[in-house]
Amino acid sequence: MSSVAAIQATPTEVSPQDAWLIKFHITASIVWLVIGMLGGTLMGYRLTSPAAAEFLGSTAELSFGRIRMFHTHSVIFGWLTNGFLAFSYYAIPRLTGRKLWLSKLARINAPLVQIALVIGGGAILTGHAQAVEHTEAPWYADAAFALCFVVSLLCCVGTILRSGVRNMYVSLWYLVLGFVFTALNFVMANTIVAFVAPGAAGASLAGLWIHNAVGLWVTPMGSAIIYYLLPVTLRKPIASHKLSLLGFWTLAFFYPLGGSHHYFYSPVPWWLQMLAVPLTFSLIFVVYSVVYNFFATMKGQWKQITHNIPLRWLAFGIFNYITTCTQGPFHALLSVQQVIHFTDWVVAHAHLALFGVFSWWLYAFSYWVWPKLTGRGYSKALAEWHFWITFLSFWVLYYIPDTIAGLMQGFFWLTTLPLQDSLEAAMPFWITRAISGVLLVAGTTIYVINLFFVKQAKHGLEVAGE
Repeated sequence: MSSVAAIQATPTEVSPQDAWLIKFHITASIVWLVIGMLGGTLMGYRLTSPAAAEFLGSTAELSFGRIRMFHTHSVIFGWLTNGFLAFSYYAIPRLTGRKLWLSKLARINAPLVQIALVIGGGAILTGHAQAVEHTEAPWYADAAFALCFVVSLLCCVGTILRSGVRNMYVSLWYLVLGFVFTALNFVMANTIVAFVAPGAAGASLAGLWIHNAVGLWVTPMGSAIIYYLLPVTLRKPIASHKLSLLGFWTLAFFYPLGGSHHYFYSPVPWWLQMLAVPLTFSLIFVVYSVVYNFFATMKGQWKQITHNIPLRWLAFGIFNYITTCTQGPFHALLSVQQVIHFTDWVVAHAHLALFGVFSWWLYAFSYWVWPKLTGRGYSKALAEWHFWITFLSFWVLYYIPDTIAGLMQGFFWLTTLPLQDSLEAAMPFWITRAISGVLLVAGTTIYVINLFFVKQAKHGLEVAGE
């Protein structure tokens, strides 16, 4: 089942009930994206000067530490997770030829997911966070979200298992991996790490969650999106179904146990740190096989990105993917870690992955599916503005300056110069980062207006790659 025909084997119409479910999660994801971006912009502004650092500083709920945790909570669980659920509810019935199992329960669950996220975000802002990075919400919010996640897992994985499909397209493999591994990892992080394992042992397990929240939730779900959308928008098969499965299985085998690279030069057992080096570096071969498959599929079709908005987001996300996933394995080299550890280089790297890759693939999905759900198109002119503002402000004003700032910080810290010198050297780059935040919010505002308030004629569906 490697051809695009396999994806289109089932009717493309969406039932009103499923359309509501998908639209709800897309809408919720965009709301959380705006909230998360505003939080990130506030943090960036506070780094521009000592006076800016005091802005709203007397308000505990808006302090830097709480906003930072709320930012990641909003982006990972609000924006990305809601978007991934929307994609899953759309793609799985079409890839299996079966209606979504427990679809009524999924519709009840959709607002409950948002309630759980609001409870967690409110708890973080009011100072009730737990000490587990990327899942700082307290236990009661985690329990609520976990129950909602299990419902989504049952609906999605249950549909796949009950369908009896024998030759699964690779997107289904990635969706199963994402749901099952994340359920296990999330429970581990919020029970053993949060309440059982002490000290370095807890840190070792926390490293697995930090690592796997990206690699075993965000990465599989994002990969499922591009493996689905790329053939559909190009109207041609994925170049190699076998190569796509090679990428899947190597990710599943090599990724899970490399999380201790987040704790190099720490009290975490040295043998565990050393184990992370080959496990992490080997991922570069996984990534290159996946990217080669994407490029081979794009062969002869690159000119389409000039007019196909979803395809452009996919294509530029691929370039970001190969960049961030080349960086990642090299981060596992101890000589590199001596320079970049705890610097802004890592911050830039994380944003390139979660925003520059997977968020851009979600943009592609939303632009592609929204006309199908609403029966109307969108403004190509506004979509162009959204893309170019986002692309230029992120790369020119955020990623490149923050990467340079990280290198400067690392080399400053290897000298005997005072810490103050590294802060002063990084300040100009932090200013451009704050400006990029404002522009990214502006681009997102255009995105919201385009999807929700522009009523393009139905013939505009061609813009969406129909």
